[in-house]
Amino acid sequence: MRFRILLILFPAFLAMACGETPQPLPDDILTKEVFTQVMIDVQLIEGMKIHRLGPKRDKSPDMELLYGVVLEKHEIDKERFLKTYNYYKSRPEEMEVIYEQVLDSLSKLDVEVKKDYGKSRSDNLRKPEREE
Repeated sequence: MRFRILLILFPAFLAMACGETPQPLPDDILTKEVFTQVMIDVQLIEGMKIHRLGPKRDKSPDMELLYGVVLEKHEIDKERFLKTYNYYKSRPEEMEVIYEQVLDSLSKLDVEVKKDYGKSRSDNLRKPEREE
């Protein structure tokens, strides 16, 4: 009986032992958490530029400046950002998780902004009280 149990469990243990071990992140690559925060800011800039400049946005000199502000905020340089972007781009499953988190954060931010915008509009639309 014990032999049968071992015979059944041995392949399971073998499969677990042979599974892929997570590779350590290279030193010059941003963690998923940090890269997600950077990408949230990048997407906010992209949205602003699309809204403001439309099709001319790629020719705008502001784009490089705004990206520079994001990189400075997160204390990284362009090379490290690009290296990190390419690293996660070559790992689609990880990039998908990052973009899901980015979209989730942007959706939450959208709700907050609409809520605040609605409050400020309704405050402005109220009739002023008469002084007597």
